[in-house]
Amino acid sequence: MTAIASLMDGVVYTDPAGNVALMNAVAEELVGARSLVAVGKPLRDLAGRPELLQAIGADLGRMAEERETTRTVEVHHQLKDLIYVRCTTSRVHDHCGRPAGAMTVLRDVTDDFKTDQLRNQFLSIVAHELRTPLTGIKTFATMMAKGALGALVERQQRACDSIREQALRLEHQIDKLINLGSLDVAAYGQQKEAFAAKDLANGMLAPFEQPARDRRIALTLAVEGGEALLHADRDDLRRACQALIENAVKFGRDGGKVAVAIERHGDGLRFRVDDDGIGVDPRYHRRIFEKFFQVEDPLTRHHGGAGLGLFVAKGIVEAHGSRIEVESRLGQGASFAFDLPMLAKRTPEADDRAVAPDGDKP
Repeated sequence: MTAIASLMDGVVYTDPAGNVALMNAVAEELVGARSLVAVGKPLRDLAGRPELLQAIGADLGRMAEERETTRTVEVHHQLKDLIYVRCTTSRVHDHCGRPAGAMTVLRDVTDDFKTDQLRNQFLSIVAHELRTPLTGIKTFATMMAKGALGALVERQQRACDSIREQALRLEHQIDKLINLGSLDVAAYGQQKEAFAAKDLANGMLAPFEQPARDRRIALTLAVEGGEALLHADRDDLRRACQALIENAVKFGRDGGKVAVAIERHGDGLRFRVDDDGIGVDPRYHRRIFEKFFQVEDPLTRHHGGAGLGLFVAKGIVEAHGSRIEVESRLGQGASFAFDLPMLAKRTPEADDRAVAPDGDKP
């Protein structure tokens, strides 16, 4: 008890019945309730900060299906205005392995959260400012390439084509910076609709065909179950898939192959990208999805990019209730895959439950 009371983080322990069994001083301050009053009562009966109490209660309700949950909650604090608290709730078992309740650890991450916000806002402003001169560069390069400003000799034509190619590459990186902050506010996966898997596949490889040809990479796409219906944000899901393809082409070997597939997996479909490139050390399988992370030294690396592609893909996939799986070793290529969000099928039992007492379906 002395050790728990001395922790810098808040600790709330609830028994299997959902009643508060322990709460240290830091948790009292964050939750807004005294342990003398809280112990023995369910969280829903406490008079404190409702945002935090509701979030903890919701996470406790998920402990039957999940071992641990983490979320950041915005809390209205009388003395500190707005604060941000990271809540990590995990199951607790006794020495016999039987459920013994749940432990929630509360950490004030206000400073970190505000720093991330400022950084994302700054990057977004810089990205938008870069768009203005880039638009002019693209416009005049296109005009010159098409001969609108006079005929070009072959060497000048190649130079104009190179300017356009590099401008498009820069535009792609700027788009990533502009979309960077949206993952932190869960803005992805909001425009969900039903569409066929083949619609997702149509044109998916187009942006990477020329880079693949330049390096003699055999880029292929195979689709199974193209008529199956997905339920997702079409644009975001395509962006995630293309980020994985771009990563495979970028780190594939010259003269190698990149195989993209939508394949049957259990009762659903799975998106998969395999390459025979340089691979990823298993030590970095988690870190490659971090924002701006590069396995190579940023100052000496041979591959371009800002380290945002896999970060964006991970956020989009998780917003659709799935998870990216990685299989890779150094020098043995890499495989990235995730389950596609399928449209739930209606069952006769569900239709019966939907029938109102008078026999009319709502």
